[in-house]
Amino acid sequence: MEKKTIRLIKWVLLIFSFIALLTFLVLFYSSFFYSRTRLRSGNENNPADTCLYHIMVTGTYENQSFLSGLYAGADALSKSYNAMVDLHVPDSQAGTTSLQELLDYCSFMNADGIIAYIDSPDDTPELLQRTDAPVIPLVTTGQFSANLPQVSYVGINNWELGKKIADEVHSLITGDAYVYIISDLNATNSANLISSLQLALQENRDIQSEVLEALPDILELEENKNIFICLTEDDTIMTAQQLSEQFPATDYKLLGFGGNEVCQLYLQKGYITELFSLDPEKIGETALRELFEYRNKGYANSYITADVRIEKTGAIK
Repeated sequence: MEKKTIRLIKWVLLIFSFIALLTFLVLFYSSFFYSRTRLRSGNENNPADTCLYHIMVTGTYENQSFLSGLYAGADALSKSYNAMVDLHVPDSQAGTTSLQELLDYCSFMNADGIIAYIDSPDDTPELLQRTDAPVIPLVTTGQFSANLPQVSYVGINNWELGKKIADEVHSLITGDAYVYIISDLNATNSANLISSLQLALQENRDIQSEVLEALPDILELEENKNIFICLTEDDTIMTAQQLSEQFPATDYKLLGFGGNEVCQLYLQKGYITELFSLDPEKIGETALRELFEYRNKGYANSYITADVRIEKTGAIK
């Protein structure tokens, strides 16, 4: 009887030991897989831990809307290049930072590439080297500056844009017309565009064109024969406001350039007849491709012409 009892006790102890071992193994593997899942999730939430390249998009506060589009386009392709894209723009207009300071910041952050919006063709900031010595490749958009050490420029071909605007003017008129081009006469960056535009307009002898610094205080218009062309976003907004306050919409047509919220609102209200703009997201995608083209092959396309959108009463052509 005692032997049976002892044997039973041994079996019970053996069973409990097996259950304890099984419980330990289950807890161990559960803990292991949970930790692994958390680590994987952490890496997904922190791409900086796994990305090999750091790309920065930068420019002045005045261009923050366009820069946000640039960033969105570049960021959309970032995973394809195992890269992380950051946007660096001053917080407010009051805290305006020079382009040189913005590029210096990107250099201090050891960026592997920079996409920058250039405000003026006269901007010639110097690119600092990274702390670990390599030169940082720069792709630019906005105004083309020939003296910048950029590997590529993605933006407007002013000569082609002038011809495109002239084509739109020709499509809007049926007889004689007066075309007023609103532009700073000292702006060297728009001289090529204006030359192309006026040359193309001369193909129609019924068109008379004139370049104005700004709208005159006293301006007489003939119904349906007046077309105003603005080459900058600021001029477009200001001219739209002035014309809408002084004349009925039937007396003029305004072709403007810009893509911000105010321009879109004026287009919807009919203050602007046609709106020319760039697609910043496509430019951001192209800029990122050129950065890695340069990084992988040692060269890139030096000048890439971006597509221009034409919006008419809400429709994009």
